[in-house]
Amino acid sequence: MTDKERGAIGRRRTFQKIVGATNLLHPNRKQPYEATRHQSDTTSEVFNKSNMGNVKLENTFRINPSDNEKFDSCKVERVIKDVLESRLSKIEYDHEMCILKAKDLASEIQQRVKEFQWKRYKLVCNVTIGQYTRQGINVVSRFVWDAKLDNYSCVRYNNKSLFAVAQCYGVYFE
Repeated sequence: MTDKERGAIGRRRTFQKIVGATNLLHPNRKQPYEATRHQSDTTSEVFNKSNMGNVKLENTFRINPSDNEKFDSCKVERVIKDVLESRLSKIEYDHEMCILKAKDLASEIQQRVKEFQWKRYKLVCNVTIGQYTRQGINVVSRFVWDAKLDNYSCVRYNNKSLFAVAQCYGVYFE
């Protein structure tokens, strides 16, 4: 059998499987096809006699999340505030220690926000820690996103010797 004939049989079999045909005999034999999986059948079920009458529908793709699946900035803000207060309340500023502490805080915030299990959201967390000497500082970020679906939370914290600004962005991924 040539590749062209084999491809035609595979297409015919797939078509017959979708419409629910019951007579699927091999063209050269008087026996039904064996339950095998071809490359074109990777997303469909394996063919057998029990599912011959079932109709397999195509996948549906959602572009927007439902209301309960959207990134909730109030919940994330509470998580960030809790993490910053619990981990930085008794810490003095030290340059070397704060580098590692910022990385740890960002990963902890990200892990705690992942527990909300918002589907299809990519999370980006950023923590900035500096010495608090009553100076002014501006922390700015720019992002290209969809204003309807994407959101963020930003919390600032300070004690006697340091300040911290934590940001968490939820970007919807289609």
